[in-house]
Amino acid sequence: MRDQDAVAAPMPASSRRAILGAGAALLGHPALAQAQRWRGREVVATAFGGPSQDLIQRLVFDPIVQETGARATQTPLLSAQAFARMRAEAQSPQVDLFMFSGGQEKPAKADGLTQAIPAGANFAGVPAHLKDPDGHWIAWGLVTEGILYRTDKVATPPRSYRDFFRPEFEGRIAFPHITNGYGTDFLVMLAKTFGGSEQNMTPGFDALRRIAARATIFRAAAEVQTLFSTGDIWIMPYDGASAMRSTAMGIPVGYAVPEEGAPYSLLVGCVARRSRNADIASAVLDGHLAPAVQAAIAREVGWAPVNAATQLPPDVARYMAPTDKLATLDRDAINTNRPAWTERFNREISSR
Repeated sequence: MRDQDAVAAPMPASSRRAILGAGAALLGHPALAQAQRWRGREVVATAFGGPSQDLIQRLVFDPIVQETGARATQTPLLSAQAFARMRAEAQSPQVDLFMFSGGQEKPAKADGLTQAIPAGANFAGVPAHLKDPDGHWIAWGLVTEGILYRTDKVATPPRSYRDFFRPEFEGRIAFPHITNGYGTDFLVMLAKTFGGSEQNMTPGFDALRRIAARATIFRAAAEVQTLFSTGDIWIMPYDGASAMRSTAMGIPVGYAVPEEGAPYSLLVGCVARRSRNADIASAVLDGHLAPAVQAAIAREVGWAPVNAATQLPPDVARYMAPTDKLATLDRDAINTNRPAWTERFNREISSR
């Protein structure tokens, strides 16, 4: 659906000590005490690039390398490209650990491209619905969507997708084009809000048509801050990390979890079937799931934790939906119907 090439929000000085200590916490991983057998071996993992890759290198990969003598390489790849590479190298994988954000882990398992991952110490903290029952993949982060709004313009914070139809928001709304994954999710959530579903999108198109005439339609994530900074846009559907970045830039943007639930993307790891480094990959994923690392990723990048043991300060938690407030969308139906929905969106919505 989308890849999470997030721009890191500036990090308050008060949190730096926690981040510096997070890497040290990994050295207590039970597997690492007997991992000298990894010396000289190399684990190769895909990554989402940008500041998130640098952060994870510092907090996860570097401590494992320093403790065990193993080598580690992160290769930035979009999820679709990573999946294509997994298929192409199925018989002789050059990448051990694949990171996906678009749901590719499920067809990868179905096609026999993955293997069960040895459980790490932190795996137990991840809820069952965020990991494969057979152990072929596990989530290590969440990108949670919802409603972003200007806190200095909106007296009563939004609570529902129905609030986009409040009279005071007429002409003050922006929403993403359907070619942006968040735009697709907004359309689906409107359909669900007004009695439809992924199999019946007419209520969603009808609802979107009601606000489109006086709304701003945008495509790129970089436009979120630009639109809010003008003061003319007060509300839009997007992800909590963008609200966090806006606030860090001095734009007063809040994040609301809709009562209908927050759509989300899973950030997951899975191991190539014929990789001989599943043990090292498990330690890498376990490192992602360490509570201190989860909290650091949340604060610096804006991705919500999946380990229930993670404690977030209020100034970070307010930009993320808790795991019991998520709205699970039928991604298979969305991917199948996206071309037809895009044609209809261009005809009925963006051409107005």
